Amino acid sequence: MAERFVVIDVETANPDMSSICQVGLAVYEAGERVEAHSILIDPEDEFDEFNVAIHGITPAQVLGKPNFSEALPGIQQVLGDDPVVSYGHFDKTAMAQACYRYGWELTVTAWLNLHPVVRRAWPDEAATHGVALAKTAKRLGVELVNHHDAKADAIAAGEIFLKAMSVSGLGVADWLERVAMPIHPGQGHERHVSTYEVNLEGELLGEGIVFTGALCMTREQAREAAAKLGCTPLSGVSKKTTMLVVGDQDIKALRGADKSSKHRKAEELIQKGQAIRILGESDFMAMLENRSASK
Repeated sequence: MAERFVVIDVETANPDMSSICQVGLAVYEAGERVEAHSILIDPEDEFDEFNVAIHGITPAQVLGKPNFSEALPGIQQVLGDDPVVSYGHFDKTAMAQACYRYGWELTVTAWLNLHPVVRRAWPDEAATHGVALAKTAKRLGVELVNHHDAKADAIAAGEIFLKAMSVSGLGVADWLERVAMPIHPGQGHERHVSTYEVNLEGELLGEGIVFTGALCMTREQAREAAAKLGCTPLSGVSKKTTMLVVGDQDIKALRGADKSSKHRKAEELIQKGQAIRILGESDFMAMLENRSASK
């Protein structure tokens, strides 16, 4: 297995996905990790106390560190011409949003989301237990020493991908093709419980999504758009929720009293260990644009 690939993971200062404060990179070649990097970044933005509680990065730690525009050339150099891998769709969106904010364009040959890889390499286990990084790493015997440290998460994701390649016999290029195919080729699909027509080939298949706050689109339009990405639209935050999309005006209200009840409940569940990603409407729209551009 001589292929090279680079795993990327990011952490953000607040729910705005362009507020990247750490980038983790892990480079793999011939089935071995050959490099790993942790890059602290000054997001030039506010730090939400909730985000700090998750990843532990504080304003003091990024004081004097390069901003994203200054750090990107070095990141791009590590990525080179190799396929980029991330555990989920969010790191790609965060990088795209940060690039847009600073007027850059990230150049990659291919980007592979490992969520569909895990669902295809271990379909029964993924259907039963989900694809959250920490749970998947534990189930596969992959060490995750410091979850939510970008470098540690990138390494764990890389090791999971190596195991997926081993059990499937597929390399990086093969997996780029395989994720475009159904989980069980030729065997149809399981029916999703949703009032919307969920795209069973969507990049966010398996995500349970909830919307809150003032959005530019109607709730109906937002849920229809989410279903096209593969998400199951939910009316309220619950154990089935994996994503909460907050209106851009509301996402700037970073103090608890200003957050909606859905927002606060999502944070409570996250503190109890549930894997929920909170993001703004503009980040959600960027995911929709990425989907359209990749067709």
